[in-house]
Amino acid sequence: MWKWIRIPKGIALLAFLLPWMTVSCSDQKLVEASGFGLAFGRVTAMGQASQASDGASMNIWLILALLAIAGGLFLLFTKGREAAKPVLGTSVAALLLIIVGTWRYSKDTILAEAAKNDGGAMDQAALAMIQVNWHFGYWLALLALIVGAAMAWLVMSGKEAEAEAKMRSLAADATDAAKGAAAKASVAIDASKDKKDDEPPKAP
Repeated sequence: MWKWIRIPKGIALLAFLLPWMTVSCSDQKLVEASGFGLAFGRVTAMGQASQASDGASMNIWLILALLAIAGGLFLLFTKGREAAKPVLGTSVAALLLIIVGTWRYSKDTILAEAAKNDGGAMDQAALAMIQVNWHFGYWLALLALIVGAAMAWLVMSGKEAEAEAKMRSLAADATDAAKGAAAKASVAIDASKDKKDDEPPKAP
């Protein structure tokens, strides 16, 4: 299981390349960004927002999350099972850093920042129509880090053999169930064909 932890860790890193967030108003996209875009201030502004935007600032929390994920991968490729605890720590740290780093993009935070920068003159009705949507890349990164942390914990606690045995048992049960379902489907199809062949031909 130790080597397999590289998979969710790598997925978490690659998830930063995928779309993470869009900000829209009245179903019109204003801003969209990937995980790397949010981390390094490279967001894509559209429509009127592109004219008003003066660039986004870097997000130190997300940059630290990237470093934590990369550090965990480095340990997985260079160290043995004795590094399970640090690997677990990097997964948990990256997870928390992402949550903290994306908190600034919540709707309430964006509305408060907009009202402060505009001196309260911005139309409150327009602000209320702003929507912040989180996309596949964001949720994939969180899920991959949770899976990686769980696997590292199993290795650290010495329960990986038991977990692997259960996973093999579940996989075997699922395979047997799939074979049984396929066999029943095949029998049903054959019975249907036989029934159709036994039917007398229709009179012209």
